[in-house]
Amino acid sequence: MRLILLLVGGLLLANIVTATFFARPESGARAPVENSATLQGKEPWLASEAYLVSGRDNIRRGVRETLDRAWSSYCTPDGHKDLLNAVSNYYYQRHAELWSKVNTYGEAARPFAIKVWSTTDDSRIERLIVETYGRGYFSLDELQLYAREALTPQVKGTAVRVVGTAGMTPSVLPLRSSWCADAEAYW
Repeated sequence: MRLILLLVGGLLLANIVTATFFARPESGARAPVENSATLQGKEPWLASEAYLVSGRDNIRRGVRETLDRAWSSYCTPDGHKDLLNAVSNYYYQRHAELWSKVNTYGEAARPFAIKVWSTTDDSRIERLIVETYGRGYFSLDELQLYAREALTPQVKGTAVRVVGTAGMTPSVLPLRSSWCADAEAYW
């Protein structure tokens, strides 16, 4: 009985070692994705598109609501935090959808993922983000990585304008400064 157990254990161990060190992964292209969209003759990434549209709209609405606030609201700690979170989340969601589609469906899905985040609403949001950055309400260092990477080329060459207190003339500063100089004393 002991001999049989040793023999079975040895075969099992040999099988594990062979599979781990000597088995070669299948080469070649991925198997085509088959889902409800492909069965209808559509691209595979369109299967869940109906569910994703409302999510994108909610993300856009959230960042628009934050960017449409009075700029003075960004001078409070909570307002500043809300601004940073909204901008970071917006760019994170864009990056996540692009990454997900490309890693799931291949490079053929990249143009679609870029297109769905290139609406007129997205252009307005990007313009407002660059304008808010240019007014000095946040710096790139304060944003999360995905937002920083996406926003860096957009704000390249944008001078951060800062207004001092009580009607002083605007000055152009190379580093982040806040329009909130008066409010910072209360933080």
